[in-house]
Amino acid sequence: TSGLGLIDDVVIDTHFVQRGRIGRLFQAVVGNPKVLGIGLGEDTGLLITNGRQMEALGSGLVILVDGREIKDTNLTQVELGQPISINHLVTHVMSKNDTFDLDTFKMKIKSSQYV
Repeated sequence: TSGLGLIDDVVIDTHFVQRGRIGRLFQAVVGNPKVLGIGLGEDTGLLITNGRQMEALGSGLVILVDGREIKDTNLTQVELGQPISINHLVTHVMSKNDTFDLDTFKMKIKSSQYV
């Protein structure tokens, strides 16, 4: 539960896309809504500068799960291993060279048509 302590208020899961671990990351964030959940896909990593700016590297995806705005969940009413419901969970999907600022929780897409 304490993790590696590399970055405060972050939980990281690896081999994320291939092994279908999104539900596990959702549950970790719902149980600790102040942390940012990071799911690293295969052949993918994050370069973290000054402990606050993240840049996606590699050919896969990075999934970011932000629980700070969760409105409701049934996490405490369901049995362990059963599906949970979550209202208003914010999710970001990063690919190579996209950045995310841990201070502002803002993502920048390297080349976006939505400016």
